[in-house]
Amino acid sequence: MTTIITNNQPRNLLYWEELTAKEQKEFDDVKLNDNDEDFIRYKGVAYRLADFMMANAAGMEDWDGIIQDTFFSGILIKFEDECVIMGRYYE
Repeated sequence: MTTIITNNQPRNLLYWEELTAKEQKEFDDVKLNDNDEDFIRYKGVAYRLADFMMANAAGMEDWDGIIQDTFFSGILIKFEDECVIMGRYYE
C-alpha cells in the first residue's frame, strides 16, 4: 500500500537565477535560456523538472511525476495552473 504525504501547498517554478550558487553548481550541466522555469525547491532541495519521470504506479495516478529516493520512497509532483504541488510517498 502506498502512502502519500502532502500539504497541497502550491509552489512557484524557479528560474535558473533564483537558485543559490550551490544549487547552480549542482546543475552546472544545464544549458538554459534565462526565461526557462525548470526548477522547483521542496524541503530545502532544488529539483530540475526534467529529472521527474512519469508517475504511473498504482496509487499515484493523480500525480504527474516522480523521483525515487529509495526503492520504496520518493518525491511526487503535480502541475496545477502555473504552480506545482509536491509530496512524498512511501510503501
